[in-house]
Amino acid sequence: MNDAGQAPRVLVVEDDEHVAALQQEHLQRAGLRTERLSRGDAVVAHVRAHAPDLVLLDLMLPGADGTEVCRALRAFSNVPILMVSARGEEMDRLLGFDLGADDYLCKPFSPRELVARVQALLRRLGRLPQPPAQARPTAPPRLLELDAAAQRALWRGRPLDLTPQELRLLGVLAAQPARVFSRMQLIELAYDGSTEVFDRAVDSHVKNLRRKLAAAAPGHGFIHSVYGVGYRFEIKAQPEAAERGTEGGPLPGDDRPVLVPADLRERLPAFLASRRALIEEATQALAHEDLAAVRRLAHRLAGSFALYGYTWAAQGCLRIENAPAPAPAQVAAWLDELRRHLDDTPVRFVEAS
Repeated sequence: MNDAGQAPRVLVVEDDEHVAALQQEHLQRAGLRTERLSRGDAVVAHVRAHAPDLVLLDLMLPGADGTEVCRALRAFSNVPILMVSARGEEMDRLLGFDLGADDYLCKPFSPRELVARVQALLRRLGRLPQPPAQARPTAPPRLLELDAAAQRALWRGRPLDLTPQELRLLGVLAAQPARVFSRMQLIELAYDGSTEVFDRAVDSHVKNLRRKLAAAAPGHGFIHSVYGVGYRFEIKAQPEAAERGTEGGPLPGDDRPVLVPADLRERLPAFLASRRALIEEATQALAHEDLAAVRRLAHRLAGSFALYGYTWAAQGCLRIENAPAPAPAQVAAWLDELRRHLDDTPVRFVEAS
């Protein structure tokens, strides 16, 4: 537990130094203290000795994986645990909660989402005070307004032509910006339980919502796909997506740039060099028919690419990690696509919004 008057201390357990450094930097900017471990088998002794206020625990670690660590921590400690993984399936998250995790963050995620989830968990468990009322900034005018009683939605004061089901779905997503919802969660929260609803119905309603929102607000994105998991809501200006009509960032060979946060400009060359080295390591593991090692490396790559703005690369790594039984030739082709993406896609540095 943090000493009186001191900021909460977060233990970051992550074996990728680039990912860990970026996570720590953003948490420190938010006023939190951080410390880091790179091995799972070092966590229990550290928590016993230093009692951090929260553990940010990656699932795939050397020494002991996150599930083992979580189970061991819960045998003696109630420290809040935010589990981080590229595994977004419902059963994987339920397993994490069953083992005692307090929250579950699915890769890829942005630094802003990471900080928000850490702060929310610390506040919920009483380890971070709510900001005083006088310190809260004046809320800006709301661009998107939802009025459940009147059964209507407004964009900049103008009504949107939504069906009742689309309005319920938008309401669930918009009520918790940046949270990732699985399709099953959306079915449970946004649909009438008296009728049977399938995943494809959710996808169809999301598609219709995107079309209507895009017509009302050109150049903005609202509902974003999270590969292998579901959907999240966040209002973002997306000039490139509006011009090209595509999502997920530039594809290999595309002339659209990757949008990298400007504060990562100096780190980017070393980061890309280290990612290329990991791709080569994965290629060597594939040559030795070690698919488990390839999946571990893809897991490391996915989270780090997302933090640097390489959305398409992050999604490609998740595809490699989660493919049930891919042929070696297919995995090799995916790794080649990643190489071309890093080599050929231009970069544009953007200021954080």
